Amino acid sequence: MDTTDCLGFPFPECDPPLTEDLSDIGQFRDLAIAVDAAVQILADDIVEELRSPDYVAMSGSLNNVAGQEQTMIYSVIEANNAGMADTGAGGIFIQEDGEYLLGGWVDADAALSATSMGLRIEPFVNGELVAGRHGPGFPTFGTGTSLEYVAWMETVHLRVGDFVNAVTHHTISAATTVTYTSRIWALLVMPGV
Repeated sequence: MDTTDCLGFPFPECDPPLTEDLSDIGQFRDLAIAVDAAVQILADDIVEELRSPDYVAMSGSLNNVAGQEQTMIYSVIEANNAGMADTGAGGIFIQEDGEYLLGGWVDADAALSATSMGLRIEPFVNGELVAGRHGPGFPTFGTGTSLEYVAWMETVHLRVGDFVNAVTHHTISAATTVTYTSRIWALLVMPGV
């Protein structure tokens, strides 16, 4: 039995000296099975890549820590449909090669008045910086406190096993204690690249 060039579907045909256009019913069965399998693969791809792509979101906090640079620890899983969240390591482990949209935000709260922390955040992959620092933060001054907020987003090519987290920086005294609240997320936008 012949098959189509593109997808290899079998197609019904006659064996001479049978009547032209008369085919064996088994060939129609083979064609139906092949088409059914191809449609199922397409449906699975649609669900995986368009309706439910790999996605993870995590959050965490650091309370009253000193130092101008802090590695954020993500200990709360908010979404994790691909098994990427790792609360023990405090970040994201990539499960599939591809292009990812990464993002998040950080709030920093310190006992300051009318002083900007110059808060910045940067994404790290395997302990290495993958983009420039985002910020500076947007301060909200109140009585005796300074709250700053920075959001970030990057498109990054990642491979299976890559570890993603984020690091903050500020310009005030390293002795000042700061409380951080942070969120990070990753969305696979183009798998297998």
